[in-house]
Amino acid sequence: MNHERFYSRVNGPTLHRVNAVRWLDEVSPRHLAGGGDPRHVTEHLLASGWSNHSVVGFPHVLLESPDHHLHLTLEPEPDERSTWWRIHPAEDRAWVAQFGGNTPAEVIAGFTDALTSTTPQHPTADLWRLAASRGWATRRAGRERAALSPDETAVLARVSSLSETPRWRWDVEVSIPLSDTRRLWVWGASIEEAAPAAALAGFVDALTDPTPLLRAEGQTTGHTFGFLNSLRSTVTPEQHRLLHLQRLQATERLGPPEQSPATPPPPQGSPRHRRRR
Repeated sequence: MNHERFYSRVNGPTLHRVNAVRWLDEVSPRHLAGGGDPRHVTEHLLASGWSNHSVVGFPHVLLESPDHHLHLTLEPEPDERSTWWRIHPAEDRAWVAQFGGNTPAEVIAGFTDALTSTTPQHPTADLWRLAASRGWATRRAGRERAALSPDETAVLARVSSLSETPRWRWDVEVSIPLSDTRRLWVWGASIEEAAPAAALAGFVDALTDPTPLLRAEGQTTGHTFGFLNSLRSTVTPEQHRLLHLQRLQATERLGPPEQSPATPPPPQGSPRHRRRR
């Protein structure tokens, strides 16, 4: 049965069918824009050659990189504080990147789009300079460091685990004030510093970018009312859909990255791996 017959978010609002969406809003700051459409991440990875291992009938997404070295899992949870997105190496779990459900897909894409990047490593200091240049106020506490967003609703911090051999990670906490002493959690993220440097830099770049994000009516979270700036966009839902398709087509033209020479070829006679969509 064709899914387009169903009244479902899978049919829109902007990526596959326009449906009844009349307009889009440009919302900022982007870290309060809500999760948006996860296909901004997943369809781009599929266009980049990642394979789909999701189980039919179960509400999750399981993707594997073309070289079989990386896994992405998207598993929605009822609790907003829970981790929805996980990206990590397939075998040794040397690092993990985790994102909550209200993390904007465009910010997660800053990380995933750069996973196969060959861009030279960015020194940590460059990331703090990038955040500061965009109005994020930096502060130190010993070896740890943090940056506060201009609206003071998001904190980006570099912290270490409490262990004999500490592991450094980059944490994000987004919350809005309810009173002088209480705050309402919106979303959180954590990326271990052993993750690919280009991907970490892509995430920080996407997080601190002051450019508004496009959202349809009802896509933003209700508890950010009063903290989110919204302006009717001149971009139509159809134009937004076409921009998304152009992004996928550009990725498909580039093709997946070349297979690493360190990866042994499959044994003779083994079944071929088929990419599933």
